[in-house]
Amino acid sequence: MALVDLEGVTFWYPQTERPALDDVTLAIEPGEVVGLAGPAGAGKSTLCMTLAGLAPHVTGGELRGNAVLRGRASSGSRLSQLLSPDDDSSRAVVAMTFQDPESQIVGMTVEEDLAFGMENLGVARDEMNARIDEALDLVGLVHLRDRFPYALSGGQKQRVAIAAALVMKPHLLILDEPTSELDPRSRREVFELVERLTHAEDLAVLIVEHALDDLVAVVDRLVVMAAGRVRFDGPPRTVLRSVDELLAIGVRPPDVSVLGLAAERAGLLPEREHADVDEQELIRALSA
Repeated sequence: MALVDLEGVTFWYPQTERPALDDVTLAIEPGEVVGLAGPAGAGKSTLCMTLAGLAPHVTGGELRGNAVLRGRASSGSRLSQLLSPDDDSSRAVVAMTFQDPESQIVGMTVEEDLAFGMENLGVARDEMNARIDEALDLVGLVHLRDRFPYALSGGQKQRVAIAAALVMKPHLLILDEPTSELDPRSRREVFELVERLTHAEDLAVLIVEHALDDLVAVVDRLVVMAAGRVRFDGPPRTVLRSVDELLAIGVRPPDVSVLGLAAERAGLLPEREHADVDEQELIRALSA
């Protein structure tokens, strides 16, 4: 059974005429790392909030179609049922981080911030401490356990937000543009963390990003949306072959993909079925 199963999902925000999601069908399997890209207004954040149960439970609006999260129908379940641990385990169904990590800070120390969600779910103290230790070790912030979160750097704040989601032991971790407000160094830190998560944790990850250069290096699948619809869904190396179509909807593929396809069309490189182009091979071809 798929962890996430959306079939014909259409969603309208209150008092809007056009849907933010338009007939979206999407499945995510346990353990998958899925990248979600698209221009502004494509419906990416709305899709994330639908998966997290926030739409329509918090945002209001109308949801049609079938949105099932680990066997639970989003529209037919209470928000607490979607976010709280399963009946037979201590794992949450879904946890989500937002673009601005400061909007999620609730504690006076990093430790308090990580404990907040578990306290609301009644996790035992010993288990809570063990989860905090594990999450801080995973995100590389053990030495900042007692620090005031607002005094941290942007990259550190984002890692605290991710750690606060990880302590909930979610089956699905949603990262909605986690690097949009970060400098290049902090961006690298977050993507390095995502790569570690794919090896260290038994969870599916959905990560939303505008820039594809870093994203495609850490995901198994790439989903591209535009105007509320899924336009592409497949392995990154296959999706990135559609350079012209991606550019037409406002998504810029990595430069190496764009140049590689141009070199193929000019006869400087052999044609291939995917977008994997070795940079050194491309440089030699262009130099020739």
